[in-house]
Amino acid sequence: MTQTLHTNTVNRILVLVALLALTPVLLLVVELPSRNVLLSFLGSELAISLNTNSLLILFMPVLTIAGVDWVLRDHPDVQAGETPFLFPFWMAPGLTALALALLLTRINTWPLWILVLVLGVLIIGVLVVAEYNTIAPNNPSYPIARLTVTGLSYLIAFGLFTLIYSTRERSVITATMTLLVAVALSLDLLAPHIIGLNQAMLFSLIIGWIVGIATWALNYWNISNWSAGVLMLTVFYVCVGVAQQYFQERLSRGVLIEFGVVTVIALVVAWQLAGVR
Repeated sequence: MTQTLHTNTVNRILVLVALLALTPVLLLVVELPSRNVLLSFLGSELAISLNTNSLLILFMPVLTIAGVDWVLRDHPDVQAGETPFLFPFWMAPGLTALALALLLTRINTWPLWILVLVLGVLIIGVLVVAEYNTIAPNNPSYPIARLTVTGLSYLIAFGLFTLIYSTRERSVITATMTLLVAVALSLDLLAPHIIGLNQAMLFSLIIGWIVGIATWALNYWNISNWSAGVLMLTVFYVCVGVAQQYFQERLSRGVLIEFGVVTVIALVVAWQLAGVR
């Protein structure tokens, strides 16, 4: 079904974007007491600070996911029951909101904070529109929408992988977090509404497990945050790319050589960034 954005959908997107822009500002005004909670996660002690920053990190993804679901339910295919599930379409916008919240908690200068907030909210808005247009594969806007989701998803993956590695937490924490990010993004990239949810879930879990193992290994190698982000992104890109080519029945020696070349280039880039912290 060919579908363009109509007024009601545009209004929903604008409401979501406005809420996402206002939420960090409102949380800055509210002064909340800080509390520390100690948890045991898989045998490792994990300290969690409950403050304004932690609320921002929680609220931004939750608000984004709820807003994306609200927007997508206005799609004619969803209303007609032709799309049985929507949660894969939440992943990229929700993780973008998470990355935005993490960045905002680390920025101390107002001009940069405002710039990052505006850019992040705009990217989320673009992603929501793109996700809306990827629901129907026969939509004329589908190719450019899918390309937009793919490109921004890899950018999000790089940002989150780098941020997670930069915490220098134990491998059981960082590897688990990168695994979850990789599973969520690959589930969106593999388009389960086309290839089937069971197949997409299986391959996404495999991709997440491989990325998590790579993170675990990188934690024993004292490299820069940027180098680690590039290497983890490469592992993720190759795994997702091979899976996509497999489902499209285009996996060949030439495709594998192409991924091999990309891997070599990534290794060179990671080596050049080794001294950049």
